[in-house]
Amino acid sequence: MNIHKHLLLFVLLAGLSGCDGYVSSIPDMEVYLKRNLTTEKLNTFGAYLYVTEPVLAIDRIGFGGLLIVHAQDNIFYAVDLACPHEVDPDVRISPPDVMGICKCPTCGEEYDMSYGMGTPRKGISKETLKHYNVSFDDNDYIIVTR
Repeated sequence: MNIHKHLLLFVLLAGLSGCDGYVSSIPDMEVYLKRNLTTEKLNTFGAYLYVTEPVLAIDRIGFGGLLIVHAQDNIFYAVDLACPHEVDPDVRISPPDVMGICKCPTCGEEYDMSYGMGTPRKGISKETLKHYNVSFDDNDYIIVTR
């Protein structure tokens, strides 16, 4: 009977902590970006869109900006450009190199975006890059939201 109480407590706590329990050090900011996949040339693996400034009045680009990547697993991912170790909107990771690696110019951490996760490689940062939701509409547009 006691084990059931502990299991119930665990399930309740896990539910209260969010879907995956992850809380980023990057502050929550408004995110909304809608772009055409073909126009932005995002149709090929390794393609990316690096956004540091809003273009349209409705654009909301998060804390440090947005990186949208068409990863090797044929899935699109969107992350905040701000390094979670630095937590400064002006300290942005670099665009991904040919191997999908982005680097923070301040702390030197490298983040692997080849499969969209933004996983730190050197251990300087203890967090992945902050992720955003990616969806598509019927007109070949990608939409990024928080």
